[in-house]
Amino acid sequence: MAINSNCDFIRLTTLFIEENKELPFRHEAFIDYLKMELSPSDMETSEDKLPTLAPRTKRLAAAVVDVFVFLPLIVFIARPLGLIDLSQSQEIQAFDLEKNLKLFLIGQILFLLVQGYLLQTRGQTIGKILLKIRIVGMKSERPGMIKLYLLRYFPFSLIAQIPVVGGLLALINLLFIFGKEQRCLHDRLAGTRVVNAA
Repeated sequence: MAINSNCDFIRLTTLFIEENKELPFRHEAFIDYLKMELSPSDMETSEDKLPTLAPRTKRLAAAVVDVFVFLPLIVFIARPLGLIDLSQSQEIQAFDLEKNLKLFLIGQILFLLVQGYLLQTRGQTIGKILLKIRIVGMKSERPGMIKLYLLRYFPFSLIAQIPVVGGLLALINLLFIFGKEQRCLHDRLAGTRVVNAA
């Protein structure tokens, strides 16, 4: 029987007093009573009960799912606007700042429309829901959409638009997942981690 709230503590205290009405209250006796009632597993610290880190393979799979969900939407909207030309996909195209900025803005709007509600209410994207993992703060609290978007997603999405340097920084960001804490740079910036969903 774990003490999970003040109500549990009050309940135990009341039960102890009822069982020992004839005795003057002694705190030593109450401590002994608690030790008898609680098993070692009930006395674990909150840190011991934190969710386990999500495996790297699950995180990768979730990211792949999100790409396959997201990419067709980008093409569907951007192609009629002339921002994507699939007929030239095999050719090396010159960097077009204006076109890239428009694609970036469309991508961010679609991201918020498709994933925003899920991130706000569940700390998950579509891919993370399917793989049963979620984003939490360092104390396992739900971070909220503003924090997730402004610190975890937007900065690295913006950096990725920089030719050459953006790709290099994106790679470095992902390589941090192989550290002991399994936290990419975007996790460190936002104060988050990815865990298995209950």
